[in-house]
Amino acid sequence: MTHFIQPHFPHITRSVLGTAVIPLISAALIAQANPVFADTFSDTEQNVTQTGAIPKIKKARHLTLHCSKRPDALKRMIENTPWLVDQLNLTISGQCRGPLQINQTHLNISGDAVHGASIVVDQPQDTSAIVIQSAVVTLRNVHIHVPIDVPAMLAKANSSVTLDQVTTNAISSTDTPLEQFTVSESSTLSLTKMSGNNIRVSKSSFADVQQGNQDLTLNVTDTSSAQSSAPNQLTSVQVSGNGYFLADQGTQIQTLMIWSKAAVDINQQSSVGHLMMGGQTYFAAFKNSSITGPYDLWGNVVFELEHATAENWKAVNKPNSIISGNNATVNGIFYPGWSWAGQDGNESGSQPVQ
Repeated sequence: MTHFIQPHFPHITRSVLGTAVIPLISAALIAQANPVFADTFSDTEQNVTQTGAIPKIKKARHLTLHCSKRPDALKRMIENTPWLVDQLNLTISGQCRGPLQINQTHLNISGDAVHGASIVVDQPQDTSAIVIQSAVVTLRNVHIHVPIDVPAMLAKANSSVTLDQVTTNAISSTDTPLEQFTVSESSTLSLTKMSGNNIRVSKSSFADVQQGNQDLTLNVTDTSSAQSSAPNQLTSVQVSGNGYFLADQGTQIQTLMIWSKAAVDINQQSSVGHLMMGGQTYFAAFKNSSITGPYDLWGNVVFELEHATAENWKAVNKPNSIISGNNATVNGIFYPGWSWAGQDGNESGSQPVQ
């Protein structure tokens, strides 16, 4: 995961003291006079506003924004307000107006658990509803509402993003599915309790599909990597362009596609249905994992079973490929050691597992 170094704050001279203190005073006045904002200042911040002392950076700050009263409250807070904090936690409710450009780091946006929250873009646009650049951001329990053909989120330039129970209506106007959430340019993405989403991982980025995800579509490309580290249900996974994917801990993949020098491992009782691979690619199944087929293999591939099972396998004539297994079970027949080399059980002397 990318680590971000927070900026140091040198001695603030008298000539710039007013610039540092004004945001704190303004925020205090807003919190008192406007029901859109609810904030609690620490003793340190109160002393700053009252005595004019040099401000100390607060570790975390919590704000509640009621977008039903002011739709642009979230956008104004994110894009127009400097943060003199290490962590800004926002709880939002109602329909908050987008799009959002987030380039200040360590931001946590959570939807109100009772009233719900959404980030809304009304007009068509060329960019995503939320663009995160060089920032650490968490979105939790929020709906992103966009017009047709507008993606929900793009994270780029060494960002680190966590999505937890985030939903969107983002769809394509064509038969090609819209990639709703994209992480790019050496960024990282963590997914929890997501459902039915289309995710792209590109340009040397990384994604970790954690607990409680289902019906996800993943596209891992451009020397990027991803893993499913819990028993998630994935509708489709495509890996290409020297990409890598690990399906672990009981992950289920309905359709797996491996192209252009990419590699995939499945491990710890994970499973794959339809497997397609070609173009100098690699696939291996380990530790009681399984493939049920069908199988579509093109070009020169490496296909390996290590204490794993393959059903509905048919022998293929691919002399330049490496097809092998150690203690593999294929079509109900156990092949001890490294005796499996692509057989489908029709060879002489084959016996099903008793």
